[in-house]
Amino acid sequence: MKKRLLTLFTIIFLTSVTSFAQQQENPKSVEELAMEEAVRLEKELKLEPHQAFYIDSILQHDMKAMDDEIQAMRSAGMQDFRQYQIVRERWIDKMRGSFQKVLTEEQYIHYLKDVGLYNKEKKKLQEEKKKKKKK
Repeated sequence: MKKRLLTLFTIIFLTSVTSFAQQQENPKSVEELAMEEAVRLEKELKLEPHQAFYIDSILQHDMKAMDDEIQAMRSAGMQDFRQYQIVRERWIDKMRGSFQKVLTEEQYIHYLKDVGLYNKEKKKLQEEKKKKKKK
């Protein structure tokens, strides 16, 4: 019984290691990641063909530009993790702003909920409305 368990754990471990190694050998390119995200959003948000085209274009351009900027930082020897986060957040905010222009209000709300930013955006919009009322 112990021998079978040991054999089973060994097989599972070796399978996991092999799978991990294969994933490490063939990392996906930025273009592939952007395409996969566009397909996912098309299905999730039930996008019209023209919306899917715009979302794919936004993702292809902005994800590539973000990657280029991060690679330039790495080449320059940047080691401050916070700087990488700032660049990433700036590009994500830019993508989110572009998405808002392309998506309907319902789709955009669904997108925000999907990425976990709905409550943050809702508070931001409420604060903006309060500021407008005060003026």
